[in-house]
Amino acid sequence: MRPADVSPDPAPPTHAEPSAGRTPLRRAASVLALFVVAGAAAGALWERLWHAPAGLVYDGRWYLEPAGPDVSFEGIALFVVIAFPLGLVLAVLAGVWRGHETTTVLAVLVGACLATVAMYAVGTLLGPGDPQAMAAGQPDYTALDGGLGLTAPDHGRVAWHSTALVALPSGAMAGLVVTYLLGTTGLTRRSRG
Repeated sequence: MRPADVSPDPAPPTHAEPSAGRTPLRRAASVLALFVVAGAAAGALWERLWHAPAGLVYDGRWYLEPAGPDVSFEGIALFVVIAFPLGLVLAVLAGVWRGHETTTVLAVLVGACLATVAMYAVGTLLGPGDPQAMAAGQPDYTALDGGLGLTAPDHGRVAWHSTALVALPSGAMAGLVVTYLLGTTGLTRRSRG
């Protein structure tokens, strides 16, 4: 072989190519997508498991029949029962990917808030409308189902003013705390000898 026939070795790369899922931006995007999709699915589940309370129209307003806090609280309780464990599980899944912990914490917090909005929006869009708005113009004693919301269905109440909206973010932060404090070594049994 002649020296002219040998091609020089290519220059070594100046930086290593990051593997998929290792960059902070990809981590944040995947966590956000996971939370939003799960929040939308949880909203559909929330509406599916919820039973609309019955009510009657009287004098242009809607009233629960039978009246009582247990009837109006079912939608709120069901939201919390679905949202808190969902946030916990999703945060544990996000937390087991090691590396970029600060990015993960921020992405989980933002993702949990977006998932809460998605859960509420999907659930209320799939459920029946506001009974107070539908009661206007209806004759007295007309049967009308209640709407899915996070407050009592009283006249003048805003349906999304509720502390139940912090259930998913609270579960998510609790899941990250457990994941980061216990980690993979926190659950293993240590020898006593």
